[in-house]
Amino acid sequence: MTTTTQLDELLTAATEAGRTLPSPEETAVVHRRLVAEIRRRLPRAERAADAAPVRSREWYQHHKVIDAARDALEMEGEEPDLRVGPTTAAIRVGELARHLRKLRAYSVEGEVGS
Repeated sequence: MTTTTQLDELLTAATEAGRTLPSPEETAVVHRRLVAEIRRRLPRAERAADAAPVRSREWYQHHKVIDAARDALEMEGEEPDLRVGPTTAAIRVGELARHLRKLRAYSVEGEVGS
């Protein structure tokens, strides 16, 4: 179960990776956590899209977030390659974090506030 504080800390760590350029090994831990959180939230986003009137503004907004997150997982969701440099690792983590921020609105069951 992820708390909102843990989610904030994860997103902060992803943002900081772009500034501090930790080793790919350190960034890989953040990468794995981001992928796991995105995968946990996608079903909730899909349910929200299913509940929205088809082709409504709300439906399109949900699908835009869902499709972008799926694309990010397809491009960046593999196990991190530890042979890449810290800049590349940080860019990948930053991209995943951007999508998780959008998926944050789709809280998962059992998520608690702190």
